[in-house]
Amino acid sequence: MDIIFLLGAVQAFFFGVLLLDRGKNRLPPKLLLLFFSLIGFVLIEHYLFQRKIIFEYPYLLGLTYTFPIIIGPILFFYTKSLVNENNAISFRNFFLHAIPFLFVSTFLIYDFYFLSPQEKLIYYEKETQGETSGFIYIAEFFINFSIPFYSIVSLLLLKKHLKQIKQNYSNTKNIDLHWLKIVLICMVFVSFVSVLMGLLSDFLNFISYEDGDYLMYITLTVIIYFLGYYGIKQKPILSNENPISQIETTLTTKPKYATSSLKDIEKEKLIKRLTEYMEDEKPYLNENLTLKELANKLETTPNNLSQIINQKFNKNFYEFINEYRINEVKSLLADPKYSHYSMLGIAFECGFNSKSTFNSVFKQLTGKTPTEFKKSDFDLPG
Repeated sequence: MDIIFLLGAVQAFFFGVLLLDRGKNRLPPKLLLLFFSLIGFVLIEHYLFQRKIIFEYPYLLGLTYTFPIIIGPILFFYTKSLVNENNAISFRNFFLHAIPFLFVSTFLIYDFYFLSPQEKLIYYEKETQGETSGFIYIAEFFINFSIPFYSIVSLLLLKKHLKQIKQNYSNTKNIDLHWLKIVLICMVFVSFVSVLMGLLSDFLNFISYEDGDYLMYITLTVIIYFLGYYGIKQKPILSNENPISQIETTLTTKPKYATSSLKDIEKEKLIKRLTEYMEDEKPYLNENLTLKELANKLETTPNNLSQIINQKFNKNFYEFINEYRINEVKSLLADPKYSHYSMLGIAFECGFNSKSTFNSVFKQLTGKTPTEFKKSDFDLPG
């Protein structure tokens, strides 16, 4: 089983090579490259540890010990850069988050790394027998809780991101970063399980602390493949044509739209134009319809249109457009000309580009799954 860690390390460096070219002009690939490099070295050291090879070369002991402290911030800044590439991440901000890593690493340089190979073995032996210095407890705290802490913060950032894109996009496929959410949840879960197993081994001698580490490294190996595939595949989400500052304005202004220049008469006119345009032109049939595109068609600003949709219809842009799509689906289901279409085929005709999104929105608006609705309301073959 130890070979899995070596394969994971090789794969991490392989993905890193693929990212070298992609990372020239974009920040996310650069951060992902750094993440893969650190994980690769961690997995190699763990492989050498499991095979007892590292004890033949004691100067390699603990070289990646502090890496988990910095992996958490890297994961957070990677998430932040994916959510909004237009906002540059300053070195100063990253440095502040890297202080615990630098602090612990600096101490270990004087306390451990400069020891002779034989002294390192003695140091390690004392640690395994519970003769731990007070500082190691501080180091272990940062090592154990950096990744789950930053993963949770990243999850909160993704939650905000989903709200933002639903204010501007009618379809969220490939931009909702659901795959990254799965990665972060796994990191949080496994980190806490690893800590729990460590506590059980330290205070109750119930299990070996190595079992907790083993679970953590297995998960990291799996995440390498998962994050590598989706991370390399992920394209920029927010372009310069749709700046994040514009999106955040509609979400963070308190009270909402307090500074809006729209007068009541202008609101009514815009509501009428919007309603007529939606019914006559059916722009929602365009699966890639965005708030900016619709605003241009109505000769207004995205902020004004967002305000009308939020206040008048009590919906975000995503909900507003997809309700029209669901109504169109119902209309086509009742039309004999579409009797030979499958339910999914009709959904695609009406502007959906994802089966899961269609099923979720349909159930939310009708209280039934598409199949249940089709059978109960139209008595058509499924």
